[in-house]
Amino acid sequence: MSLSFDYRRNEAKIKWLTKKIETETDEYKLECYKIDLDEKIYAKANMEAVAKDRMREINMWSKLKKEFNDGTFNDKNVNEHQLETYHQVYLNKAKTLTSGSSQPEVFNVVGQLETIERVKKSGELKYDKKEEITFGKPNS
Repeated sequence: MSLSFDYRRNEAKIKWLTKKIETETDEYKLECYKIDLDEKIYAKANMEAVAKDRMREINMWSKLKKEFNDGTFNDKNVNEHQLETYHQVYLNKAKTLTSGSSQPEVFNVVGQLETIERVKKSGELKYDKKEEITFGKPNS
């Protein structure tokens, strides 16, 4: 969404600069406006490339989710499996700790792992579907 706002703002600036260039008589200001216009056109091309790449990535992930969906994961809500995923990550990190590991590293890994295991045991982070956030007129 931020990119779309930046893109629209950039488009408005391109229109404004184009009009300024058409009417400007001061040679120095005219040159500055032309430089600014070139910069905005370059920015526009970059934003279009980023948006195109993001769409490619979304399409790729959608294809991969369909291809590898064996029913063992939620392909609609990434948050549902986060606790289990982080548990596995910290189990793997704990296996790599050695006597040469720094004290802060050990405290971080062990602390995170213990917290995750406590949360899993207590069930304090059970996934509950939240209401969808909508934008519009507030209810009267």
